[in-house]
Amino acid sequence: MKYQKGQNIGNYTVTFPIGQKESGDLYRVRNSEGKLCFLKVLYNVESLESSIRHEITTPNVCRWLDEGKTPDGNTYFVTEFVSAETLAEHLKRQHTVSVADARTLVASLLHLLRQLHTQGVAHQAISLHNILLSLTGGWNDFRLTNFSHAARPCKLEQIDNDLQDTGRVLYTLIFGVDPSHPLRIPNLPNKDIDEQLLRIIAKALDEKKENRFESADQFLKALLGQIEIEAPAKGTATMPNGFVKPHGGGFADVAGMKDLKKMLNESVLYVLRDKERAQRYRLTIPNGMLLYGPPGCGKTFIAEKFAEEAGYNFRFVKSSDLASIYIHGTQEKIGELFNEARSCPPCMLYFDEFEALVPRRTNTHNSSQTGEVNEFLSQLNNCGKDGVFVIATSNQPQLIDEAVLRRGRIDHIIYIPMPDEEARAEMFKIHLKGRPCTDDIDCGLLARRTERYVASEIAFVISQAALIASRTDDPISQQLLERIIKETAPRTTPDMLKRYENMRRELENIATSQNRIGYLK
Repeated sequence: MKYQKGQNIGNYTVTFPIGQKESGDLYRVRNSEGKLCFLKVLYNVESLESSIRHEITTPNVCRWLDEGKTPDGNTYFVTEFVSAETLAEHLKRQHTVSVADARTLVASLLHLLRQLHTQGVAHQAISLHNILLSLTGGWNDFRLTNFSHAARPCKLEQIDNDLQDTGRVLYTLIFGVDPSHPLRIPNLPNKDIDEQLLRIIAKALDEKKENRFESADQFLKALLGQIEIEAPAKGTATMPNGFVKPHGGGFADVAGMKDLKKMLNESVLYVLRDKERAQRYRLTIPNGMLLYGPPGCGKTFIAEKFAEEAGYNFRFVKSSDLASIYIHGTQEKIGELFNEARSCPPCMLYFDEFEALVPRRTNTHNSSQTGEVNEFLSQLNNCGKDGVFVIATSNQPQLIDEAVLRRGRIDHIIYIPMPDEEARAEMFKIHLKGRPCTDDIDCGLLARRTERYVASEIAFVISQAALIASRTDDPISQQLLERIIKETAPRTTPDMLKRYENMRRELENIATSQNRIGYLK
């Protein structure tokens, strides 16, 4: 970027170069009174961005303050500063957001688009990277940025582009992945999505233009429940059975865990990648594995990264997905689930809180529940031969029926321990990357002071530090991080760890001195 910290652009002093795009460079600056502002230098002489921003007066677009010329003749404009992060940055940390929060933000975005389209302006670049979410406000407190591709007067196809992009934002906020073509709706945990919302998403992202929303007002009314959306006709957007092909860094995102990654590569991925050799040697992938250990140690993360590494079709299953009010209804759903998995091999079924699905039959007198466990036993038998791999996770493996854990059903039982010192140091590096920090931060020292902290607790420490530092526009410091660590006690107690070690000995029949497998980012 052309200007660095401490240099002047007109009457403004650069405090931080934020980023460079083809349309221009964005800076955080201070004015002559010491107040923070955003300043953008435009390199596209035909850009309408400065004039459009000058004319837009809405709380969800940063308020225009000033404009001028740089010494080399480029136009710049200045807007109010907000303490915020992009939705892309937020999702990188949180993966998904609640359905209610996604609705709130998208409804506010549609309010804004309705106003812009009425004024003859189409944004044409709506994305997670161009929406700033306030660090101190609610989900309707955001700013739409980067009007470098905006059109005025706008055409119907440009309005349609804005509405499609808004549908993509809604989909990605809820499901944590980009929408695919044909459209697929993942089945993820803790996502209570009603049929109306699924139809809204399908309509917004329909491949046929004539089936999509005609205006921001129509889209908004559907989201608010003021109009009903009919089920998509045959031949339009596909509403699939809940399987999705995940995208991400796979094992490259996992630090440590060498034994686990080696086992998965040699026993599962190797068979999948060299099908000709596997066929000659009559090899099949294992049926599945159980990951267990204290809460917050990354069991779900490992399952997701395995699916990314393998490229398997993937479905996330929680106990409520299989619930039924009818006698034997759950048994039927279990059978349907495995049949669907066998129809799109190779695929992976991930079962969260597995003990709730296959509890010990000796502890129950409920014949329906016993039948459900029996159905699982039948479906798990050699399911690897059909290209179905099962990953189950549990915080209470001692409650799982013993027959489920035998070889030929769950082939590998793996303890996921607390992150060790090396892993915690790596976590600090990862979460601090890209944030303004002082040069004295010692991740090794921070790791030594966070014994018994799980991944989510380390992420919380850094988020709190970032929030406090942002209020005064100061970098995150070692002193601030150590202060927050002192104020944030770990929730995993020594007694809890001792109980899990006892479980480990009982389940795996190994000595407590045996080396643990590593940890993850």
